Amino acid sequence: MVGSLQVQSMAGGVPWLGHAPHLVRDPLAFLASQRGGPPVVSMQLAGRLVYLVNEAEAARQVLVSSVFDKGGPFMDTARVLVGNGVITCSNADHRRQQPVMRPAFHRDQVTRYAPVMGECIAQAADGWREGERIDVEGAMYALAAQVVSRTLIAAPAGREAADIMAVALPVLLEGMFRQMLVPWPLLHRLPLPANRRFRQAQARLEEAVGQVIAQYRSGGAPGDDLLSMVMAAVDDEGRPLDDVEVRDQVLSVLAAGVETTASLLAWTLHALSEYPDVERRLWDELDRELAGQAPTYADVPRLPYTRQVLTEVLRLWPPTWMLSRITLEQTIVAGYAVPAGADVIVSPYALHRDPAVFPEPDRLDPDRWLPERITPAQRQAFTAFGGGRRKCLGEHYGMTEAVLALATISSRWQLRRATATPLRPLPRFLLTPKAGRLIPTARMSPPAVRRPGAGRER
Repeated sequence: MVGSLQVQSMAGGVPWLGHAPHLVRDPLAFLASQRGGPPVVSMQLAGRLVYLVNEAEAARQVLVSSVFDKGGPFMDTARVLVGNGVITCSNADHRRQQPVMRPAFHRDQVTRYAPVMGECIAQAADGWREGERIDVEGAMYALAAQVVSRTLIAAPAGREAADIMAVALPVLLEGMFRQMLVPWPLLHRLPLPANRRFRQAQARLEEAVGQVIAQYRSGGAPGDDLLSMVMAAVDDEGRPLDDVEVRDQVLSVLAAGVETTASLLAWTLHALSEYPDVERRLWDELDRELAGQAPTYADVPRLPYTRQVLTEVLRLWPPTWMLSRITLEQTIVAGYAVPAGADVIVSPYALHRDPAVFPEPDRLDPDRWLPERITPAQRQAFTAFGGGRRKCLGEHYGMTEAVLALATISSRWQLRRATATPLRPLPRFLLTPKAGRLIPTARMSPPAVRRPGAGRER
């Protein structure tokens, strides 16, 4: 293109595999190390040329512009799990699928879901015992699965499918990470133990989802949950979704509804055990606003610091640490020419740790998200929920669940590390926390007096 710059190739690639070994060894450090160089660079992933976008404004262009479509190494691999659902489908398919899915995540629907969320959260928190060692990741997976199965896919078979998804996800995410970095199908079909575990987990999940669809098709649908809406919807030509399309939406909802919320809550509970000053301020807000009562949907707007904590955790450890797109036509990104059909990747993890945008980027500082401190650069760089027309449909649903869960758990329990194992990220296909178990201690501080008339649901 006239007047455009030529994209530079990264150094350090090896024959056949390109830069894949760097991503296998320490992908987060490798991607973050490219920040500060050219805003667009190219690299090789096992014979695949990929363009990495390192600058927030350019990343926003990739996520918002219609020149870029869902595709590339991350999205191609995500389709292994969720098919052509609303998360992974092309822009053209998204125009048909989004209207079908959006009503289930409307604020009015989330208001209806919130009491069910609260029941699931209270049940989980009531099951803890002082002094026991809790596998927080597993507990949050189980909680998120229960919430999804009682709000979005509420027929009996939905609970079994959600539970299977919660158990299968760690195996599936590990296998998908390998497939993304080394996209050689024959390698992943070899009878290796890891490949067998992946196929077995995938087969169990497929069977469970098939049972869900059969139950809904045979008249077992509750009628007011997400899947009921999806199966009752028709497109502009009056055509309902077929079983393959329904399957893809079920898997998309299960994967997103379980993994992202569970990961956010697990990261947050681990982080609070390491940041007592943040924990104390969180307790102050919860004691003042809730006074020992269980939080409801009406309380969510009155817990701004709780939400700031969750937002800051998403900044530090976004579950989707890599996003990918494909160019539909030749274009210019930050002054650099990118050809049609090119794979383009963006790393929210790297963008969120840019010291020019987020001073002391490795520090947990919820006050970054005070209204008076949020800058346009912060808004642009924060890509935990994606951006543009493809921004996460379930953002309000997920954040409502996370606020209610964090408020409930932190009102009742103080969590501390059972061992000296440090908190660190484990990059699978999504970013999960790697840490030891936590030990709960019941909070005994007297609740503050709740101000009169404060948002209690009747």
